Amino acid sequence: MSADKSTHQVVIIGAGMSGLCMGIKLRERGITDFVILEKSPQVGGTWYDNTYPGACCDVASVLYSYSFAPNPDWSHKFSPHNEIRAYFQRCAEEFGLLSHLRLSTEVADAKWQEDSGRWEIRLANGETLSARSLVSGLGQLNLPNIPDFPGRDTFQGHSFHSARWDHDYDLKGKRVAVIGNAASALQFIPHIAKEVEQLHVYQRSANYVIKRNDRAYKDWEKWVFRNVPLAQKALRAMVYLRGEWLFYPVLRNSSTWLLKQWEKWCRDYREEEIEDQELRDKLTPDYRLGCKRILISDDFFGAFVRDNVELVTSPITGMDTAGVCTEDELERPVDAIIYATGFNTTQMHSAVDFKGVNGLSLQQAWRDGAEAYRGVCTHGFPNFFMLYGPNTNLGSNSIIFMVERQVAYVVNCIDKLLSHDLAALDVNEEVQVAYSARMQGELAQTVWVANCESWYKNAAGKVTNNWPRSTLTYWWHMRSPDFADFDMRV
Repeated sequence: MSADKSTHQVVIIGAGMSGLCMGIKLRERGITDFVILEKSPQVGGTWYDNTYPGACCDVASVLYSYSFAPNPDWSHKFSPHNEIRAYFQRCAEEFGLLSHLRLSTEVADAKWQEDSGRWEIRLANGETLSARSLVSGLGQLNLPNIPDFPGRDTFQGHSFHSARWDHDYDLKGKRVAVIGNAASALQFIPHIAKEVEQLHVYQRSANYVIKRNDRAYKDWEKWVFRNVPLAQKALRAMVYLRGEWLFYPVLRNSSTWLLKQWEKWCRDYREEEIEDQELRDKLTPDYRLGCKRILISDDFFGAFVRDNVELVTSPITGMDTAGVCTEDELERPVDAIIYATGFNTTQMHSAVDFKGVNGLSLQQAWRDGAEAYRGVCTHGFPNFFMLYGPNTNLGSNSIIFMVERQVAYVVNCIDKLLSHDLAALDVNEEVQVAYSARMQGELAQTVWVANCESWYKNAAGKVTNNWPRSTLTYWWHMRSPDFADFDMRV
């Protein structure tokens, strides 16, 4: 670490999965003058924020972990949020990151200083840091989104977003409205349905849901993982390759036998769980499979056959003092409203005001939709790198795989910057424009441009979040930087 605690070679924003991985790999490269700034009092990122009942990962445990830090002690095939958060805390300890962490430290803004070739980072408490290189580990899923329904402020009951769960509010015996029925709601609805008096779930569109087939790992399996590490690596590889093989043909915007098989799996599961045809129809998607995120659950459908659960498909018109108003004009008074309305994903990295060359803000640079060269850097923001940035999200498999590729790429860039004493390393504008055009051309051939609303694209229909090819292709794509693509200033 630098003797001056306010000056560093690298500043990392966020101590979630991405930021921690960045710190670990910087240390491996011998770059130790860095600090990780985290607004929360603990590490974990989204796994610290999301603590709603039933929160767990929809990627198999053996794959949702760093490739260099396997965990033989996962309790289930799909690990719950508290185990994932504990895993990242353990990684921070074991890989020597504790001395680099500054917790409960929120970043307000970051400005590029052309004269000094450094980033000036201002904290919420007024303190200022300086860094040769700045890395954002904010990702895509960190800003809860609550739609501005007419009359929302007039509701006299209790309300909160699922990503900021209010554990002090007792739902037992309450009448509750849940707005949204996607990834988070799918996990907590079955849990709260058992304790509330009445549950109204407001659905804008149905989801494709397949069975999770979760189960606890047996003691002997954990013993094998611990004592025969190759066994867990083989299982990880099998899960990874299965995800590649099953999903990649689905994302292409064409009818295939595998697409039809996926739809059959979803239909069979829905029919297996729900006998009532009217309810089945309400829970049947009316768009191409894959256009929205495919969800997995073992108990979601079962919640809707309970007498105290109602699926409401009448469009929401607003809110009043008693609850949610809908076009069917039926009164459904509630004590609490839970917003399972996802995140503001198209304004990624907006939690911090990043200003690059000539004071241009990142959000201004992205006014037509977020874009970044290889998902990690944007022209006009020298020495600035993003993890889990634009067009790096997935429809399947593990985002950790993608982030590890990005981290390796960024570490090489930072090493080049420091070892050659560069003042600025900035992706060439023409290179980025050509890259973004190629990305959008490929994305136009995917199912994500099909006729459905999803968090993968912005209001204009531009897909800003997802990667259009297989993850193996991304691995090859990110194997090493081509510094001819960058403008460098000594």
